[in-house]
Amino acid sequence: MIKRILGGPAEARDISFQDIFKRGLDMLDLKTTSGEMVTYDSAMTLSAVFGATRLLSDTISTLPYDVKFKRQGVERAFRPFPSFLDKMNRHLTNGEVLNQIMMSLLLDGNAYIATLRNRTGDVIDLTPLDPTTITPSLKEIDGQQVLTFASSNAPEVEYTTRDIAHFRGLMKPGSIEGVSPVTAAREMIGLGIGAQRYGSAFFGNSGIPNAIVEVQGTLTPEGAQQLKSAWNDIHRGASNSHKLAVLTEGAKFSKISVNPEDSQFLMTRQSTVADVARLYGVPPHLLADASGSTSWGSGLHEQNVAFSMYSLRPYVTRLESGLTEILRSMGIAVAYVKFDLASLHRGTTESIDRFTKGIMNGIYSIDEVREQLGLQPLPDGEGTRHYVPLNLAPVDQEDDAE
Repeated sequence: MIKRILGGPAEARDISFQDIFKRGLDMLDLKTTSGEMVTYDSAMTLSAVFGATRLLSDTISTLPYDVKFKRQGVERAFRPFPSFLDKMNRHLTNGEVLNQIMMSLLLDGNAYIATLRNRTGDVIDLTPLDPTTITPSLKEIDGQQVLTFASSNAPEVEYTTRDIAHFRGLMKPGSIEGVSPVTAAREMIGLGIGAQRYGSAFFGNSGIPNAIVEVQGTLTPEGAQQLKSAWNDIHRGASNSHKLAVLTEGAKFSKISVNPEDSQFLMTRQSTVADVARLYGVPPHLLADASGSTSWGSGLHEQNVAFSMYSLRPYVTRLESGLTEILRSMGIAVAYVKFDLASLHRGTTESIDRFTKGIMNGIYSIDEVREQLGLQPLPDGEGTRHYVPLNLAPVDQEDDAE
């Protein structure tokens, strides 16, 4: 049970994890101009939306992280490592908890995490909640923002951000909630869902043949079957393609093609991928859209670096800030959570070349590079020294050799 005392021991309120996981409010249900109802579930039926959210959530939830603090300007590991970050949830892995947080941000623009605490106030468990069951408000209790939790089988209950941490996505000025990408782009997503539904109906129900043979007069079912079989026997198969066809008794052969109106949905579906990539800030080529040239860089390394900078870093920063605030609520004021984005590029030729040049020009010490590569420092402090080339000298220094 999550227990929170609001205003004194007499007002203690309980809520079970079973109630938390149950959906108390209906999903966002908005009808678009295309006639499609756009909800979080229906948006996920678009492969582009599913692919973009999967890519971002899976990538970020599998990043290594640590708790750091700074001493004399040098970043060091904070120990002992907080136990709730070592095992976030009793029933879920850390990656699954972070994945649910990310999916909440990517669909709803808000993520709510119940923070179960022990008697001393330390967090012992994190449970991601369904964002559609939480409503934030501007009022405060004991300096904490209030969140209203509603479930289908219980009255509304108020909790503060000490009990339910609130992670926000993109925010409008003056708002206390993040903007839902699905809500903001519901017309575009509705168009994509409509085009997908139309395509399924077109191929599943239209029953349009590729060609017809038209015969004057009336044919019996047996005669029509014989004509069809005779045509297939002569012209079906790759070895019989392009053979001369002889039609008798006024029969006419007609090729059926899809008219532009019926085929327009193909272009609409293709443009939906680019629209979703723009919505989530994901390079189109990572959603299997390689049409045209990309402006994310000329090489694979540049594109991956751009993906880390512009797509992953904003969400990683939000996760770091949210988890750090939970640390602050436990009285740990000097430490902060840090995800290791650099791990995505370790071992590449470009990163090794950058480290090599950094060591040669005195930018990095050997131990600093080894730390970024996940390696232990050299023994006896040998890797802490910085090196510079000996053949460099100020331009105004006279050459003694002359």
